[in-house]
Amino acid sequence: MHGKIVQYSHTTGVGTIINASKKLFDFKIASWHDNTKIPEINLLVEFKLEDENRNVIDIRSSKYQEFGSDSIVKERDFWKTNTDEELEKLESNVFDKLIAETYKKTDYSKLSVIPTSISIDKFIQYYFENEVKIINSAYKLPIDGYEKLNYSIVNRFIKRTLDSLICVDRRITKDTFSMYLQILGKLQYFMTPFYLANQNTKKVFEEHFLPQQLYLNAANRKLINLKDDILKLESKKKNAKSEIHSIQTKLTSAGIKNVQILKERLSKLNYLYKECTEKIIVLTKIKDRVSKLIEIFKENHEKDFIARFDKTKEQIFEHIKNSLNITITSLDNKIWKLGMASEPVKNQFLKLQSSYAFCTLAFMQQYIKRLDSSKLNDNDRLLNIYINKYRERNTKKILILSNRNEFEMKLKFEILTQYKDFIVTKTSKKVEYLIIIANQKFDFVIVDNNMKEDKPIDMIMQGKNTKLNKNTTFVLIDEEQ
Repeated sequence: MHGKIVQYSHTTGVGTIINASKKLFDFKIASWHDNTKIPEINLLVEFKLEDENRNVIDIRSSKYQEFGSDSIVKERDFWKTNTDEELEKLESNVFDKLIAETYKKTDYSKLSVIPTSISIDKFIQYYFENEVKIINSAYKLPIDGYEKLNYSIVNRFIKRTLDSLICVDRRITKDTFSMYLQILGKLQYFMTPFYLANQNTKKVFEEHFLPQQLYLNAANRKLINLKDDILKLESKKKNAKSEIHSIQTKLTSAGIKNVQILKERLSKLNYLYKECTEKIIVLTKIKDRVSKLIEIFKENHEKDFIARFDKTKEQIFEHIKNSLNITITSLDNKIWKLGMASEPVKNQFLKLQSSYAFCTLAFMQQYIKRLDSSKLNDNDRLLNIYINKYRERNTKKILILSNRNEFEMKLKFEILTQYKDFIVTKTSKKVEYLIIIANQKFDFVIVDNNMKEDKPIDMIMQGKNTKLNKNTTFVLIDEEQ
């Protein structure tokens, strides 16, 4: 049965479908059997019910999602049919009628070239229409000036970060991120082996571009009919020749009766034989002409098609990779903003005393820190290199010096709420401060002006006298600031 998803929750995995009769059917994610897409509102689907009950036991996205002005079948046809197979048959029948009409009104004895019904550029535009739509959706996602994350490296951690946020703060659900998850799911499909295998240029040319060429299909139909007509004429000619030989044998026999009738029949057969021969010659010339035109059409278009399709395909794949990076970065920013604004996350954050904001980078850093650096596998070694280079390019290291714990934690949280890529370390003891400042370089050192035991100015001077932090910016701050 054909329908449309009118409601779906990523949190519960439960959705609702409406059919042509405006009846509603609930479905669960367990019944979704489609690796090419994820359920989303307004997606056209094909589904099956369990006997006569309203329980959906199988649901998948329909092959038909868009119905343009030049589409052979329209959306009304989608709702009139129950399955994609029925709609494909209807589409095929309509196209067959157009082919029949075209070859009937075309004079192939005078045709000099088979025209294209859809140009290579137009076909490629239609072919990659879904990919371009998703890419454009991804490009509209904000990344707020942050460096794009590398999807191939970060992807395995973004789910952990999102799941952790939802687990800590139950008020935040997956539906909050539905737009990102839908875009991400579609982009991920474009990277699957199944999808990539179907982008073989030669295969696309032969199985998609050529079958959509109306005039070429009409020429092919004409060629088949010409071959059939020639075979029929050859058969008539053969039968006529056999009968001619039989009559000629009879006429040479003595005492044959009905001589005049046989001669008249022989004359008709000779005329039929001659007529068939002449028609075969004419039809064979047309057949050879049409066959040559078809061959020329394929030869002329194949090279150009391969060059343009390969170029576009390469560009599309680059855009898909870039879109994955943009989507995962924008999703990470959303997680960070919601996480740092969440009271449950804040409470957990204060307990863990993390130096990072609540984002994917923190989870990657926690993961790599637990590993033995001398025994990293290839993926983890690549991850470690990526984290280090990302930190070099983007992170700012902040050191907070204060012996007022509440003030110190509040300041640290405020900094990480405003700056996702900052790394904030805090210390309250002079001895610890002197060790840290002598061994680590910081971009900023924030010193509490209201420290109870140590003199803030002395602490700043001692920090500036270190080799690593002589050019570091030191900030003296009051609680009011």
